[in-house]
Amino acid sequence: MAALPLSALQQREQKHGHTALIPRTAVQLRKEHDRIVGRAKFFLYATVVLAFAGLIAVVAMPFSPIPADFSFGAQEVVAVAVFAACLFLLHERAELMLRLYNFEPVEQTTQGEMRALLHRVPEGASYQSALAAENRTFVTVEVEEIRRRADAFKPAPEGQQTEEA
Repeated sequence: MAALPLSALQQREQKHGHTALIPRTAVQLRKEHDRIVGRAKFFLYATVVLAFAGLIAVVAMPFSPIPADFSFGAQEVVAVAVFAACLFLLHERAELMLRLYNFEPVEQTTQGEMRALLHRVPEGASYQSALAAENRTFVTVEVEEIRRRADAFKPAPEGQQTEEA
């Protein structure tokens, strides 16, 4: 379902109600974590290689057959372009590193809140038993999914009747 576009997911939710809340396994979480770390390493290595290539290009330019007047301007252009590209790659790497916080275990108080919210959801007991079977706690990425699913099953305030009654 993650491959579906957002509009298709929203239409599916409207047609069939909310999708079931299924916990990711520890193996799935580990694979996604490792994939993000691998991409972050790639961006770091690409930044270092690009910086060295730019440095070599800037240093070698005065010794090239390019005219001296043009060489100085070209050095500046190459240096600025390499600097901007390195900043972009480091920014992308930082964004990936921030996504790693999604795999951190939540605090004890938040775990209690998540358990309370799961009591309102039909599949909440199976969700908790799946986590217990893997002997793991909730991770940050699951918090919003659980809150969104629990909001769909909020009880009606006292004194108000549901439309079905």
